[in-house]
Amino acid sequence: MSKRPIPAAGAIAAAVLVLLFGNPPFVDWIRNPNNVDPNSAIGFLLYQLTWPNWLFTPNGNMNNFVAHGLRALLIVVFVFGILAMVAKGIASAGVGFIVGWVALILGAALAAFLTYFIADIGGNGSALRAFQAGGSYGLFVGWLVGFVTAIAKRG
Repeated sequence: MSKRPIPAAGAIAAAVLVLLFGNPPFVDWIRNPNNVDPNSAIGFLLYQLTWPNWLFTPNGNMNNFVAHGLRALLIVVFVFGILAMVAKGIASAGVGFIVGWVALILGAALAAFLTYFIADIGGNGSALRAFQAGGSYGLFVGWLVGFVTAIAKRG
């Protein structure tokens, strides 16, 4: 069986997560405390889902606009790249699950770290905090990419 569907499936899953949950109307709705309690478990998970938010317009700050868009794009590219590098070593669906999960953790962390140098979005003044925020997103959301990667391995 070809190993190509594994990286493609992981990248598509990451792209769907970024596009669906990172779009500005969804992010605004989730981050409004009148809609979702940020101190609840569900609020925390939904907030994590909205982390790779991107913007429709620059809103006066072109650096933030570019950094948000680039971060969203780099997450997908890095997930694809990581999965493409290790696709031949994925021997079972269980390994595919773990590798897909880790690919999103590393991909999001690297994307956040690199885009921090364009604009401080989510780093709170530190590139390592940006790296941590990306890794945290991957930790809490990456199982979805892992699940899709495991299905692609079985298929």
